[in-house]
Amino acid sequence: MTDQEVVKAALEVWHQGYVPTLSGLPLEERRLAGYLVDRLSRFNCLSAEQKKELQTVASDAKASLPERLSRARVDGLAQSWGLDHDLRPFMKALLPFQTRHYKRGLDKTAA
Repeated sequence: MTDQEVVKAALEVWHQGYVPTLSGLPLEERRLAGYLVDRLSRFNCLSAEQKKELQTVASDAKASLPERLSRARVDGLAQSWGLDHDLRPFMKALLPFQTRHYKRGLDKTAA
């Protein structure tokens, strides 16, 4: 994944209300996408309703995956998904978009 891909996904989830469907994805893509949705759902720029909906998508995806152990030094959530990488390298790129201030700016330009 690149910074641009992660930022694009975050913007769609956080500020455009996108809720992905993961059920048709191949196993490893579902694992990665599920982690991404799970991780993005934990940011405070989402409403409680949006968080719940995204966490349901992630939980359903995780339940359909075989367990896999991660041996890499990644965050606990990535480990629980059986991944060998996490979103830490992308956090600096995501920072400007995860604030309510960014959301207010979007709302003003849409008005």
